[in-house]
Amino acid sequence: MVYSARNRGRRRIMDYGEGHYNWLVYGGFLLLHIGISLHILLTKREQPNEALFWLLLVALFPVGGIVCYLLFGIVRLEHAQKKVLELQTRMKKDPGKYFGPELAALQDALKKFAPPAEVADNPHNRTLDRLFPDYPALDGNSLEMLRDGVTAYPRMLEDIAGARHCIRMQSYILMSDEVGRAFMSALEERARAGVDVKVIFDSLGSLKSYFSHYFRRLLLRKQANFKIRSFSPFHLVTPWHFQLRNHRKLLLIDGRIAYSGGINISDGNEHLTRVPASRHIHDLHARIEGPAVAEFAKSFFIDWSYTTRRKWIDGVGPWDFPLPERRGPAVVRVLSSGPGGNYEGTRRLFFAAAMAAKKSLWIMTPYFVPGAEYIDLLCLTAARGVDVRIIVPADNDHFFVSWAAQNYYSTLLEAGVKIYNKQGLFSHIKALLVDEGSWGFMGSSNCDSRSFRLNFELDFCYEAGPFVEKMHRQFLDELAHSTPVTLEEVRRKSFARQLGENIFALFTPIL
Repeated sequence: MVYSARNRGRRRIMDYGEGHYNWLVYGGFLLLHIGISLHILLTKREQPNEALFWLLLVALFPVGGIVCYLLFGIVRLEHAQKKVLELQTRMKKDPGKYFGPELAALQDALKKFAPPAEVADNPHNRTLDRLFPDYPALDGNSLEMLRDGVTAYPRMLEDIAGARHCIRMQSYILMSDEVGRAFMSALEERARAGVDVKVIFDSLGSLKSYFSHYFRRLLLRKQANFKIRSFSPFHLVTPWHFQLRNHRKLLLIDGRIAYSGGINISDGNEHLTRVPASRHIHDLHARIEGPAVAEFAKSFFIDWSYTTRRKWIDGVGPWDFPLPERRGPAVVRVLSSGPGGNYEGTRRLFFAAAMAAKKSLWIMTPYFVPGAEYIDLLCLTAARGVDVRIIVPADNDHFFVSWAAQNYYSTLLEAGVKIYNKQGLFSHIKALLVDEGSWGFMGSSNCDSRSFRLNFELDFCYEAGPFVEKMHRQFLDELAHSTPVTLEEVRRKSFARQLGENIFALFTPIL
């Protein structure tokens, strides 16, 4: 009887403790839920659609929704913006202090490369000058189009081998496959020869190499003149950094040659027989010489300062900013965008192009989820009589992105916008052409919400010279290998497919 009474007493204590423990858990979770909801309302007040999406997700799936929000919803843009903006402000006040006296001399020299009046006075250039006052259009450049890694990689490796002073490279994807190792070996060889080498890779885009410790093994060699940095590495205590990705692709040789576009460093771009055909990628890159190279170099060193977490720019040599020389007839405007001084620059560039178009607006993009505002603008542009065409891959490597995009197809087609599915290799080209080759831009930016608002992107506008006509012919070639999407086939989709597209379209803010 005594033991029975004791056991009953223990059970009451345990039940009482468990009850209080459960209430503590429930209470803590409720406070977390309220805190997350308040955070959504306070930080996403300028994106009501995105705020509503997250509130619904957290309400319908409390545990999973909160985890997803911590990983994908909290974007510490203000921290990145503040750091980059402070650096850019200091650089503008005293460029010689941060880049050396060479840049101060370069700034004066670049004034001689202002575009001719017939180009500068074009309405779209006046608009871009007002939108991007810190990103001038520069005359005197040569542009060489490079189609796929088959063409681009040998040209890039050739220039790396010929470098005498410095090499700067950054890539969203830098794989440890055969192509990646070939580039790293070439860079190490030049470093041993005394060339100063700096490399930036994105920790998410280069995830496989990052977690295989490939870059760590490179650093353990302690190669002189060779430095490599990760952009926005993963930290469990700050999971929201996961959203801030550096999507830029850039190679600089001796401050005189730049490569930029959409091509990453991986086997998939080279169409090798050992790589499955499903991984083959079709893409475009450009080799640039002339005054615009200095603008690419400034973009690189701002990123370098961000990755080294310093308030100044280190490692800049006189060879990074040599005095420019006229190399061709092309007018180029380099635009780096992302959290910082040119936040949402990609978005403004896409909007400006649509508003400036008089005859045609042709867009090539692998991922087309720009949001309802840009969809409406494209419909209005087509209503003005502009020939609006969008070229997307027939087989997307991310099916959910393709489904989200197709949710808008009926709206676009009914408004007169033409949509084409590019057949063959997965097309990773990011380019836009206005008024049948009057001007355009290409680079790393997709026509999607991430490039518009979250990613660090690098693009360049081009006009005048043979490159514009080459890009026009490239668009025509892409169209020749594409099939048009018809309103009839869109309307014939099953209910299940339409429902799936509608569901994935809800995730547009984070796709």
